[in-house]
Amino acid sequence: MLRRIGAHRFGVPAATLESQGWDIPLAAITASGMSAEFIMSGVRASQDDDSGWDAALTTLRRAIDGAVEVGATAVSFTSGGSGALTWEDAAQRAVTRFAPLVAHARDKGVALALENTMSIRSGISFTHSVADIAELAHRLGVGLMVDLYSAWQERGLMQTITDNLEAVRIVQIGDHRTSATSVPNRWVPGDGEMPLERMVREVRELGYRGVIDLELLGPAIDDEGPERALERGWEWMRTHVP
Repeated sequence: MLRRIGAHRFGVPAATLESQGWDIPLAAITASGMSAEFIMSGVRASQDDDSGWDAALTTLRRAIDGAVEVGATAVSFTSGGSGALTWEDAAQRAVTRFAPLVAHARDKGVALALENTMSIRSGISFTHSVADIAELAHRLGVGLMVDLYSAWQERGLMQTITDNLEAVRIVQIGDHRTSATSVPNRWVPGDGEMPLERMVREVRELGYRGVIDLELLGPAIDDEGPERALERGWEWMRTHVP
């Protein structure tokens, strides 16, 4: 599908790779000749609950190894939920939980990037702003995946990105409608209400030259059809992403 619409670089969900047994989809990516830029993973475990962490960290470790296999330079991940902990206590717990993973990624030469999410995704994350991921990523010693879709109304957003520019590994976009009350619920750029053209321009003007990733999923994408939505999204990217 990506080849048909003219795209040749992409990110791939760890959940998809895992559901297909890792080896087969990774081999298919390698054989395709296309460029997997990063592997993404959401951590479905809470910092105050040991259950689920073995599986979550095993998946992330395999994602790091998979990135090496396909030549991807980064693995993005979420912080996991905070459970009943305060933000500060959850952050301290996260440093301990992720330390072996950070060391493994460093040994493999793969960059880790912590992703911000909307607060409605509190089951997989307690870092809901770019300021949040900047703080926790600094403690972890990892980079940032800045999801503009989840942070477009954040106070001082561009200043926060400026202050942490060297740590930004990926910028992710997707349009949003303020009437949406559920997730996932992204739209093709231009179909929603976000000032994406301005935001992408500002990010580039700050000096960011890395990957800008378009993530499309949700009912609007399913209704239109993923290929047509991606085709329109890719056309927007070619027009508006320098």
